[in-house]
Amino acid sequence: MGLWLAPMVLALFTFGTADFVVAGILRELADGLGTSESAAGQLVTVYSIVYAICAPLAAVVTARVPRRTLAAWAVTLFILGNVVAATAGSYEVLLASRVASAMAAAAVTPMCFAAAGTVPPEGQRGKALGLLSGGIMLAQLLGVPIGTWLGGTWGWQAAFWMCVALGAVVLVSMLALLPPLEPPPAMALRERLAPVTHGPVLRGLSAMMLLSAGSMMMMTYIAPITSAAGDVGTNGIAGLFVAAGFAGLVATQIGGTASDKLGPLRTVLIGAGTLVAAMTGLSGSVLWGETPFWLLVLLVMVMAFGIGMLNPPLAVWLLSRAGASGNEVMALNASVMYLGTSMGGVLGGLLLALSSPGALPVLAVVETALVVLLIATAGRGAAGEQGATAGTAPAEREAAPQAH
Repeated sequence: MGLWLAPMVLALFTFGTADFVVAGILRELADGLGTSESAAGQLVTVYSIVYAICAPLAAVVTARVPRRTLAAWAVTLFILGNVVAATAGSYEVLLASRVASAMAAAAVTPMCFAAAGTVPPEGQRGKALGLLSGGIMLAQLLGVPIGTWLGGTWGWQAAFWMCVALGAVVLVSMLALLPPLEPPPAMALRERLAPVTHGPVLRGLSAMMLLSAGSMMMMTYIAPITSAAGDVGTNGIAGLFVAAGFAGLVATQIGGTASDKLGPLRTVLIGAGTLVAAMTGLSGSVLWGETPFWLLVLLVMVMAFGIGMLNPPLAVWLLSRAGASGNEVMALNASVMYLGTSMGGVLGGLLLALSSPGALPVLAVVETALVVLLIATAGRGAAGEQGATAGTAPAEREAAPQAH
């Protein structure tokens, strides 16, 4: 696959850690800044909103900026943002630092996904995208717990200093290992954004938003679901998250490889079938009410595995229909994932208030079915199924730089 992918995976691991680590140090942040935990929690919300807005805007504004130059300046901004966060003496300063960090991540992440979907030879692009997705999973499994421990042991500032150190490693590795990726071909803005208005691309973005909504809904409310299913306590919930993280990390690699071998659509069907089976089991376990803990661990791992299987092929499928606008489409993909995450929390909360925990897996099944329906009925689009299987459209293959 080549060492050029390593700094991109590390970048997504770093950005993911910086995004979610605040959730682990809410109490320390609130106490240190003299604010409420609710207000401290908005630091995550602001990061997500800024990211969702800036990703597509940055993709357009920086379209002609050399990729290594873009990466260097954006990661430098990320480092500075976290230095400000680590030394912030007020909530307002910390909030501003989160805006800067989110803008930096929004500029780099779409570039990483677009490069992973175009630079590798045909038959390896799904694997590359799976490795990138694994970086995000690893942030939740490893980066956030370490940052939480550092923040709890040495003060909340330590978590942000960790992000500074990670950012410095990303910057050095990108300058040393990133190939001289060329910007997308010169195109008018209207022409560059044209694929976004195409039915297949819109369907793919909608599918990714639904997947994000369903998966985040289940992970956000896994505590009330498993408590109703088997009276799982706090320690048990922590164990479930660890098990889900491992399963998701493995699944992203399998999903990426399967996308190369079987094609995105078949891989989506496999992942969706796995997810539906897990949701059905979780809904039934709530009705049972006395589900053994080992069975709940198994069901949650299968659920996380299904979610992880779906992410890489959906990204491959989108890139295959993006043509020369892969960077813009990947930026919008990142935005809809964050929007879907927000939707999942809201929908899950409403359903939990109006019904029972067993209704959440049922809604997740409906969302998964819609994901499959959107992809399966989208038609061949501009690239065709052969292009989808390869992970890129003909226009992408012509424009894709080679990594040396």
